[in-house]
Amino acid sequence: MVSIKDVARYANVSVTVVSKTLNGYSDVSEETKKKVMKAVEELNYSPNMVAKNLKQKVTKSIALIFSNFERSSGKDGVIFQIMSGIYEAAMNYKYEVVIYTRSLSEQQDKSYWQFCKEHKLSGAIITGLKTTDPYFLEIVDSNFPCVVIDADIVGEYTGSIMTDNVKAARHAVQHLIDSGHRRIGMINGHDFAVVSKQRHEGYGLALEANGIPYDPALVVHADYSESIAYDIADRYVKDNPEMTAVFCASDLMAIGFMKRCRELGIRIPEDLSVIGFDDIVLSDYTTPRLTTIRQNFKGSAMAAFDHAVQIIEHKEQGKHITISFERIDRESVRML
Repeated sequence: MVSIKDVARYANVSVTVVSKTLNGYSDVSEETKKKVMKAVEELNYSPNMVAKNLKQKVTKSIALIFSNFERSSGKDGVIFQIMSGIYEAAMNYKYEVVIYTRSLSEQQDKSYWQFCKEHKLSGAIITGLKTTDPYFLEIVDSNFPCVVIDADIVGEYTGSIMTDNVKAARHAVQHLIDSGHRRIGMINGHDFAVVSKQRHEGYGLALEANGIPYDPALVVHADYSESIAYDIADRYVKDNPEMTAVFCASDLMAIGFMKRCRELGIRIPEDLSVIGFDDIVLSDYTTPRLTTIRQNFKGSAMAAFDHAVQIIEHKEQGKHITISFERIDRESVRML
């Protein structure tokens, strides 16, 4: 097997010069670069994806960045589906994928542009951004290719991929209304997610379209957390005795809420209908099985990767791409 020392010997340069050439350092002359790349080609040396694509002047390496990653984030299986879609798309495009997590403090310590440059990336795909994150504000003005999943950010080098959350939430609530419900609550995530605002908007539009007054007392927040939804269930149900149905902005919150309702002797769907959002794997194993809105997480990830490649390789303008959804009817909603 050909080593980097063999390349250095063949080109009559040092190993350091070969390494710098393959990693794109600017302090190597063009003449020396040509000698090194000729040696790489004639010896058929393949150190990594970066080196193989240096001749094309394309560093085929994209980062998948999880913002605000927490241990509990893995329970819904969404991260796995996103990674699966990214991996499949990367294989198709012959790109290398590196995975990073960036907390709020890490984003404050090092800018998005600095981070990408230091890691010699061609571009990035980011998920989990909050509207208060430093990266949320930086990305749209950056000249570094990026596609964001679940945040409507668009710039010259920035694209976004989202389910039509307004339409999907409106569809979910309309299903409850069509089932005879008029006193409908909503358990939302938090105010720092674009999807939360959009799903809340869809909830309100469905009520308005059917002549149902909006009641702020029926809307609570559970931070997309199963445990928080569980904890707030007692007070929420007690304060709204006339409520007959609840739209949950995520399946995890629906699962936590349903679990506590069951403990309180509240029957679902006989006493209270519940519809979720996401269609995570666990939704098919709840008691009763959860009716929900299915998001195509793998498809979103593949679309994000495709758009990132178009921005990187073909200088395509960043754009907003909407992914389709569908309602999955199970057992947690009943006709009044």
